Formats: sequence, C-alpha cells, structure tokens
Amino acid sequence: MIAQKRYFMRWLPEAGKISMPDTEKNEVLKFDKVRINYGSSIKALNNISLSFLEGESVVICGPNGSGKTTLLKAATGLLLPTEGRVFLANEELTKKNRNNAFKKIGFLFQDSEDQLFCPTVREDVEYGPINQGLSPETINKRVEYALHVMGLEDLADRPIHHLSGGQKKRVALAGILAMKPSVLVLDEPTNGLDAQTSYDLIKTLKHLNEDHGFTLIVVTHDMNSISQFAKRIIILKEGTIFKDGNIRDVLTNIEALEEANIEPPIITRYFYLKNKLSQEENKTLPLSIEEAIHEP
Repeated sequence: MIAQKRYFMRWLPEAGKISMPDTEKNEVLKFDKVRINYGSSIKALNNISLSFLEGESVVICGPNGSGKTTLLKAATGLLLPTEGRVFLANEELTKKNRNNAFKKIGFLFQDSEDQLFCPTVREDVEYGPINQGLSPETINKRVEYALHVMGLEDLADRPIHHLSGGQKKRVALAGILAMKPSVLVLDEPTNGLDAQTSYDLIKTLKHLNEDHGFTLIVVTHDMNSISQFAKRIIILKEGTIFKDGNIRDVLTNIEALEEANIEPPIITRYFYLKNKLSQEENKTLPLSIEEAIHEP
C-alpha cells in the first residue's frame, strides 16, 4: 500500500501560477468526444465533450455507475481515453506526457487515508514540495500557507493517527495545496463527515475558489450544500451528459432530476411540493434553508 501511495505522489502537481483574469477566462480542462470502456462491453463514458474554465466551481453528480469517478480519473490522467482526447492546460494527456501535465492539477481521493502516510501533519504536507526539489525556504512557505488555509496550524505536529476523519481530509487537501496546483479535483469530499464538519469543509472550498482562485471540480452526492460553493452542475447518466448548466436552473427542475435518479435538496423538494399543493408552481424554489428564510 505504501508503495502505491508513493507512486501516486509522483503525479501530484508542482507549483503553478494561479490567476483569475478580469476578462475572458482560459480553458483549463477539455474533454473532446471522450469514450472510456472497461473491457469490451462496458462503456463508462460515452462521447463526453466538456470544457472547464479557469476559476470555475463545478459539481458533477449522477447515480452510482454513471461515470463520475471515471471522469475524474480521466481529468487527472489516471485513466486515458479509449477514444477521444483530454486536454489539461491546452496540452493533450497522453501516456508519454501526462506526468508533465499533472503539474497544474491536484486530486483529493474519496478516502483521505489513501493520501496520508507520513507520521505527522507537517511531514505529510511537506512531502510533496520536498519531492519537487524545492528549496527549504520555499518548502516552508508552501507548508505554512497550506496549514494556514486549511486551519491546521495548531495540529502541525500531531500524529496522523490521532486525527479525526474531517481533520485527515483537511491534511490531505493541505498536502495538495502545498504544491500550488490551479485545479482541484475532489471525489466526494464530504463523504463520511458529520454535518458541522461538512459545513466547515464546504466553506473552505468556497474560500479556495473565490479568494485563492482555484478551479474546483467536485463529485458529490450531497445536493443540500452544493449551491453554497458551486455555480455550475453536470449530471451524468449511464456515461453520458444528461444536464450541464447553471446550478439553480438544474436543481429546480425536479422532473429532470427524478429522471436522472437525483434527489434535489431537501428544502427544494419541500417547497416544490408545497407550491404544487397551493397551486403556486411558478414561485421560485429555494436551494438552501438560508434562501427559504429570506423568501418573501
């Protein structure tokens, strides 16, 4: 297991400039007619064409087996297309060059245990920058930055095995931030966390996107919190794009969500049924409790 973890660490990103253009945003990730098959008959992704822009915050969702994790692995080069092409920072991901392309992307696994293998928090966060060959001064700055952003300064010397699940998730993310990618790809980041820890992590993701300029691509089943940090949502169904649009437009289309076997936010479902019973179906549906409170 340790060998496998260290093998993946070679693919984690180096320092990359993070910029948020005031005008036209650059395309940081592109899928061009991508197909990925498992074996001869299972099509995990079928003719996927997508673009992600610099500074976007995007949620990808869908029922089990819809292709979400496969899409993330293709985005990070862990899987190469059976057909079609994937471009990261305008460079096609191929078997020969994907190590170089990974310099601008970081991947947070669903199980943070798969990315933590050093004795203490600080050692784990500094592992990536050390292996990039950076100077001690730069490494220290990177580590302090990541610990601060993730709220881990007081835990820097704590053994990893003494941490809670939420703390381990933050350490894994800090280890990625210390290498300064511009794109963060996260697989079910709130999975297994309690409500308060999930809420705190969602606030951190929003902060990373809006205040630090990271592009976020997040796979999640948690529809109740995504409107707090994401502006765009992509729904996959049977390996194809079922919906791709503004998060409000998609999450308030209850009939379409039902067709894709996606549960809308609980509060949205409640007001949808309430409005239907009171024959006020044209009223705007809230996406969160905060919106519902301020709804006239």
